[in-house]
Amino acid sequence: WEMREARVWVLPGLGADSRIFRNLEFPWSATFLEWILPEAEESLSSYADRLMAPHDIQEHDLLFGYSFGGIVAQDWASRHQVQRVVLLNSLHHNTPLRPLFKRIAATGILNWAPEGSIRKFIFFMARLNSRPSAHFEGVLEMMEQFPCDYYRWVLKAVLQWNRPTPLCPVDSVTSDWDVVFPECQPSERCWTLSRATHLSFLTHAKEISALLKEKVDPMLS
Repeated sequence: WEMREARVWVLPGLGADSRIFRNLEFPWSATFLEWILPEAEESLSSYADRLMAPHDIQEHDLLFGYSFGGIVAQDWASRHQVQRVVLLNSLHHNTPLRPLFKRIAATGILNWAPEGSIRKFIFFMARLNSRPSAHFEGVLEMMEQFPCDYYRWVLKAVLQWNRPTPLCPVDSVTSDWDVVFPECQPSERCWTLSRATHLSFLTHAKEISALLKEKVDPMLS
């Protein structure tokens, strides 16, 4: 039995699919995962396990998660061994949520917000600071494919996430203009993109690709 080279398993953001990564270059062989619909009242951990179960993810592989995908990756990696988790514009398990989201959690608004309003709120957050472009409009169109209950479930899952610690190192790429998730605490395994929003893959693909090649790849065994 021969060990294959490290692969990266890539998880997109909330409501998006692998098309958002078309400008990123991974220094490893990449498999792009696509979202499945959550079951009613399903926990984030149960969802992560169900999503990842069909795939041959090995201990020397990496998980790369953008936004909500990074939360799912960290949660799964707290129970399964991988070599590294790399986050892009995601919530590091050690970083607190922004006050706005804590207030949303405290009000219980997600339980009674009318159909459609949650998706509108998410689209509004996506548009903040973002420059209009065909690719950006394509991302919003992509997000129309999921029902409102999916977005309600994801926001609840993020707000209630119990932040287990992954069994492997976590690298994090954040943006200084991200209104969704805060910059990570300064450390040698965290890099902040300058003049970048939550949708950094639209504007900073070259820098992100270079960080993966120059900073992450040399750390692999």
